[in-house]
Amino acid sequence: MTSCRFAALSAASVLALSLASPVLAAEANEIEELVVTAQKREQNLQDVPIAVSAFSEAALDRVQIEDATDIQLSIPNAVLTGNDRFTLRGVGNNALAGVDPGVPTFVNGAAIGYPPQNEYFDVARIEVLRGPQGTLYGRNTTGGAINIITRKPGSEFGGDVSLQGGNHGNVRVGGAVDLPLGGVAAVRLAGYKLERDGYTKNISTGNDVDGRDQWGARGTLTFDIGEQTDVAVVLSRFEEDSSRAREGKRLCRAHPVLGCDPRFLGFDSPDANTTILQTLSRAFTPFPAGGNIYAGAPNPTDLRKIAADTDPTYEAKQSTAAFELNHDFGSIMLSAIYGYSKFSTEQNTDWDNADLPFRFTRPITYFKDRTTQVTTDRLLTTDSFTARGTTKTGELRLASQFKGRFNFLVGYFGAEGTSSGGFETWHPSIELFQRALGRPQDTWRVSALTRNGKSDTWALFGESYFEVTPELRLTLGGRYTEEERSGEARSIVLSGLNPWVFSKFEGQKTTWKAAVDWSPDLAFTDKTLVYGSIATGYKGGGQNSNAATPTFGPETVTAYEVGTKNVLMEGALQANLTAFYYDYTGLQLGQRINGGVVTRNADATIYGLEGEFAWSVGENWLFDANVSHLHTSIGTFLSEDAANPAQSLTATTPTVQINLKGNDLPHSPGFKVKAGGQYQTAVGDGDWMATFRVDATWQDSYFSREYNTATDRIDSWGVIDLQVRLDNDAQGLSARLFVKNLTNDDNITNIIIEDALIGRYRNARLLEPRTYGVIVQKRF
Repeated sequence: MTSCRFAALSAASVLALSLASPVLAAEANEIEELVVTAQKREQNLQDVPIAVSAFSEAALDRVQIEDATDIQLSIPNAVLTGNDRFTLRGVGNNALAGVDPGVPTFVNGAAIGYPPQNEYFDVARIEVLRGPQGTLYGRNTTGGAINIITRKPGSEFGGDVSLQGGNHGNVRVGGAVDLPLGGVAAVRLAGYKLERDGYTKNISTGNDVDGRDQWGARGTLTFDIGEQTDVAVVLSRFEEDSSRAREGKRLCRAHPVLGCDPRFLGFDSPDANTTILQTLSRAFTPFPAGGNIYAGAPNPTDLRKIAADTDPTYEAKQSTAAFELNHDFGSIMLSAIYGYSKFSTEQNTDWDNADLPFRFTRPITYFKDRTTQVTTDRLLTTDSFTARGTTKTGELRLASQFKGRFNFLVGYFGAEGTSSGGFETWHPSIELFQRALGRPQDTWRVSALTRNGKSDTWALFGESYFEVTPELRLTLGGRYTEEERSGEARSIVLSGLNPWVFSKFEGQKTTWKAAVDWSPDLAFTDKTLVYGSIATGYKGGGQNSNAATPTFGPETVTAYEVGTKNVLMEGALQANLTAFYYDYTGLQLGQRINGGVVTRNADATIYGLEGEFAWSVGENWLFDANVSHLHTSIGTFLSEDAANPAQSLTATTPTVQINLKGNDLPHSPGFKVKAGGQYQTAVGDGDWMATFRVDATWQDSYFSREYNTATDRIDSWGVIDLQVRLDNDAQGLSARLFVKNLTNDDNITNIIIEDALIGRYRNARLLEPRTYGVIVQKRF
C-alpha cells in the first residue's frame, strides 16, 4: 500500500511540475482570477501581498473539500490538530485552557468561530491567511486567519438540492433556495442533514462508533437600501448528537512500573500493579487477591477496532447571528459588523478505554458517570469533557478609496464572552476512597473545572498604504489591544473539597506591521508581485484550573516574510513562493501533570518555505500542487514529563524536570506535498462534460507533544482521492462518483497521553478510512 501511495503521489507531482494550489476555474483550460477580501477590500488573489490560499465554491466542490479535515490537505504548512483546531506554520493553540485560537475563524467578517465538526455548506469562498493579521482583523491572530464567506441570496428565485450516498451507511441531503422579496430584500435558506455509521467497531458492545448524526441550517436576509448601502443578516444553527470519538485507539506496551512503556507503542493493556488506582482498589474495594485491573483486557491490533465497555457520546450545539452593514460614501467605505455565538458541547467516553474482565469479589454501588449509579461487580469508568460559552463581537471600520497615492483602513473591535466547563472522570476506587474519608460527593470524581469565566477585549487597529511609485507600495500598520480575563477554577484529584480559586489576567499590547510590495515589469512573466513584511501578532494569557499556577502569560509572534506571486505563459501558469522566519515568545504549552493540566509559557523559533502553483495545459488538462517545508525549535524550557521513566509515579516529589531546548513544536511536519490533476472533455454531442480528477497529499512525520519522545512521533502519511463527474450546465444537473483515501490507510493525526492514574497509555486519533459514494445535484 505504501509503495502504491508513493508511486501515485510522485506521478501526480511530476505532472504538476509545481508546488501549490490557487483556485482553478470551471473550464479545464483556464485558471480562475479569484477576487478575495483578505485585506478587507476586493482584490485579485495574485495582487494580495500576503501568503493566502483561497477556494471558490467551485474549487471546494472540485477538490472534495467538505469540512476542516479536508481543507487541511490543500493548504501548505497546515495541520488540523486532533481533527478539531488548526495549526499553521507551527502556530495554533497548544494551551489546555480557554484562550483565543492562534488561527481564528471569521464568518462573513464576524469573529464568531465555526465548529470544525460542521460542514462547509453553501459557502461562496474560503480564504486562509498565514501569518499574523492583527492590524487588519478585529480579533488577534498569531498563526493566521480563516475567512468563511457564505453565499448570499440571488436576485431571482432559484436554488439547488443534492443527495449523497456511500459506504458506512452514509446519507447526506442538502439544499438551498433563493427567495426575492419584492425587489427590496431577498432571503437565502440553506441546510444539510448527515447520517452515517461509525468507522470504528467496538467489539465489546457490537456497535459501530465514531458515527455522525448532525445537521446545519443557515438563513441569510439582504436588504436593497440603495446603490451605496448593503445590509445582511445571517442566522445559523448547528447540532450534532452522535458517537463521534473524542478519544480513539488505545496504544500501549505494558511496563511493570509505569503502566505503559514511554519508549514503545503496542496493543497491550497497561500493567496496573503500580498505578495509584490499583493501590486504592486493593485498600478500599472488595479486591480479589492477586488481582490486576487490566489483566486480560482485549485490545485488537486493528486500529479501526476497540474494546470498551461503553460507547462514546458526542453532543454539540451552536447558534450564531451576524449583522453586516456597508455604506459607500464615495471616498470612504464604512463597514459595521456585529456577531453573536452560543456554543455548548458534552463529550463522554470510556476513561480506561477498555472492557475489563476484572471483577470485584462482590457487587458494589457507585456512580459510573454524571447521572448513573450502578450496583455491579464490574469496574466501569467514564470521563466527560464539557464546554459552553457565549461570544459577542462588534467591529467598525473605515476604509478610504482615494484616487491618489495614499489610502488607509482604521477600525475598532470589541468582544466580550462567558465560558465554563472542564474535564471529569469517574472511577469506583476513587469514589470509595473519598467516601471512606467522609468527603462530599463533589470529591468522588477527579475533576478540573472552570466557571464564571469572563473575557473583555477592545482594540484599535489599522493600516496605511503609500504608493511610492506606480510599481512600489509601502504598508504601515498598528494595533493597540487591551483585554481582561477572569474566572474561577477548581481541581480535585484524590483530595478534599478544594475551594474555587478566582484568578484574573489583564494585558495590553501594541503590535505593528511594516511591508513593501513591488510589481516589476519582467520580460519572462506576464505579471509579478514581490513583497516583504515584518509583523507582530499577539494572543493574551488566561487561567489554569490549578491553584499552584493560576494564570499563564500571553504569547507574541514576530514574523519576517518575503514572497513572490507570478503569472506566466499568457496566464496558463501561476507560481507563488514564500519564505518566513518567526521569533515566537511566550508560546503557550498545555501539559498534563500530577493528575491535572496546566498551561505554561516557552519560547521558540520557526522558519520555512511554501509554494503554490497551478498549470493549464492545452484545452483539457489542468494541474495544481503545493509544497511546504517547516523547521521549529523550542528554546530553553524546563518541564516535567508524565511519560518520563524517571518521573515514576504521578505524585513524585520533587518532580523530575527535563530541558526541551531544541525540540520540535507539536504538530509541525517538516515537509508536506499536495498534487492534483484533472482531465475534462465533452461527452457525445450533447451538453454533458466529463471530468476525471486525482488529488494526492503526503505529510512528513511530526511529534504530538513538545517532549519529542519515541511514542510522541506520528509517522508520515498520505492520502489519494479520486473522482469522476458529469456536468450538464444547461439542465442544471451533475453527478459525481468519488473515492477518498483510496489506499484505505490508517493515518494517525494525533496521539494523546493519558494520566498516570490509569497507566499512561496513548490515545490515537485517525483520519477517515476509505470512503466512496455518489453525489447527484439538481440546480433550478
